[in-house]
Amino acid sequence: MKSWSRTIPFTKNDNRTEVWTNNITNKKHTVKVTLGKPMDILSLKSDIIENFRVSVRKVKEPAIALFSNEKNLEPIDFCVVCGGSKSIPCFSVYGATYVQCTECSHCYLTKHLTEEALNEFYVENTNYSSTYTNKEAAQLRLKQVAKPKAKWVIEQYEKVYGRKPVSILDVGAGGGHFVKACRDLGIKADGLELSESSRKFCKEVFNVELIKADFLRENNKFGVDYEIITFWGLIEHVKEPLKMLKTASKMLDNNKGLVVAAVPRWDCFGTTVQEAFKDTIIRHLSPLTHIHCFTDLSLATAFEESEFEIVAAWYLGMDAYELIIQLSNHLNDRKVIEELGGYIPKFQKQFDLSRLSDEMVFVGKSVSKNE
Repeated sequence: MKSWSRTIPFTKNDNRTEVWTNNITNKKHTVKVTLGKPMDILSLKSDIIENFRVSVRKVKEPAIALFSNEKNLEPIDFCVVCGGSKSIPCFSVYGATYVQCTECSHCYLTKHLTEEALNEFYVENTNYSSTYTNKEAAQLRLKQVAKPKAKWVIEQYEKVYGRKPVSILDVGAGGGHFVKACRDLGIKADGLELSESSRKFCKEVFNVELIKADFLRENNKFGVDYEIITFWGLIEHVKEPLKMLKTASKMLDNNKGLVVAAVPRWDCFGTTVQEAFKDTIIRHLSPLTHIHCFTDLSLATAFEESEFEIVAAWYLGMDAYELIIQLSNHLNDRKVIEELGGYIPKFQKQFDLSRLSDEMVFVGKSVSKNE
């Protein structure tokens, strides 16, 4: 069984240095850890209860329909992180089942949508991308979400290499918020995005042209030696996330490079909330989009398997929002969110400091294959 450990300080400072150790290989990683990110989540959500219920229908109904038809599905017979063949059921939702690998603790669907079904969903389905292509919230999302992420990534590069990065490639760029944020900070940035509606949004709102290209099949066409490759909420959507990381590793070989991957995290408060409200899940453990849900152990293993040295990690999330919106909807009482919504940032800060966040971001330093 895979085994990792970490040495951490007693204090709950939001920035600290930890040592993570692979107990099998005894390889150590000195990791700069950030806990939490200030964000006024309610300012990004208008008509919150009504929109939540609409979103539930948009997610639940197609998910049940797709997962009830075997023609849309293909099995995953082994863990894509470690190759383990033994797993135990851990979560069922909308007719889909997540299992957890007994070797590396990675969580994944036993049956996922076929590539054809996935491509059709991502390219043609505007419901999924609507959150990130809302013109009214574009500038607010740019300020509260994208720019803090861009600044954090640039800061991590500076800590490792002593200078700012020259170029960044964002894979699965969505509405282009992160690409725009990087460019506003003076960094050359490009984004790959298959969704036509997202590319159109990015051009209209930010005047940024995103590239329509398949990262795995067309990565030799970019013509730029990127120093940072980012996957913000992407590798959990694909059948084989290690292929994404290993492709990034090859692109960054012999280059002063970093890879950044943000993923949903299994061991969090939000998972517990969704276990209690399985009929109204629209994010985190949504089988329509998330094939995988990582643990710290499984993501660390994936980075090592892809020949990255882990140098930084960021724990943040929407667990407090998940709790309040689910309670408000379940009790059919707007007062829950009206009265308690203002406390969400305070609640979330404590979840983050206690490492109970539903999202984590790992940063890996590329290791030259010639060393």
